[in-house]
Amino acid sequence: MSPSRVGLARLELTPVATVQSPFKSRFGIPRQSGLVPEAPGVIVPITPWDRAEAWFGIEQYSHLWLIWHVHDRPHQPVSSVRPPRLGGNSKMGLFATRSPARPNPLGLSLVRLMRVENTAGHVRIHISGLDLLDGTPIFDIKPHIGFTDCPKGSDSGFAREEPFRLAVDWSEVSPEHITHLNEHQRRVIEQTLALDPRPAFHDDPMRHYGCPIFEFNVRFRVQGKTIFIINLSNMRSEPANG
Repeated sequence: MSPSRVGLARLELTPVATVQSPFKSRFGIPRQSGLVPEAPGVIVPITPWDRAEAWFGIEQYSHLWLIWHVHDRPHQPVSSVRPPRLGGNSKMGLFATRSPARPNPLGLSLVRLMRVENTAGHVRIHISGLDLLDGTPIFDIKPHIGFTDCPKGSDSGFAREEPFRLAVDWSEVSPEHITHLNEHQRRVIEQTLALDPRPAFHDDPMRHYGCPIFEFNVRFRVQGKTIFIINLSNMRSEPANG
């Protein structure tokens, strides 16, 4: 084994932070950061990286890159995948996609920096556009630099256009359940479900799904180009299943 391969094999990563997220289950998480622009999150640095000096100057940036651990390992590594964007029917090489089924459990997300909270010298970073599971470990955080990170003439391959969004209908939900939501939570739920979290091969208008967002289990069905929310319950009293 070459020295370079030995060095790589011994690589150890230690999280610098964890994320607080409204997404409590892999099912329903946006497939890319920024697709649910109002999805909130809080980066909670781990000691000793929670000291204010480690974050001095970060508030001048609008966006941050997060390098994170796919700690729940939803998929085993594969060499080819069927991207949901292509309807789950066409194969692409793993490295031509952003599938989580990778040989190393690393993820990359671009989020908007909202504000920096500094309490008694300890920092918490408020962000939006999140696509991470609650509790995800963060290995590193880097500021987004527009003139290098957004090169002119770049081509996004088969993902040149934003995904199609379904309409979201609340008419089947009891009014007393909706009153538990604040307006921001309602917008995040709508933005999340509009992306259609179902597997690409699911197309049964009678099938019900459960998606845990914030403290709610949001149950829905899909018919045509509309998502119908059918129930909204507090997860403390009713576990989610989807």
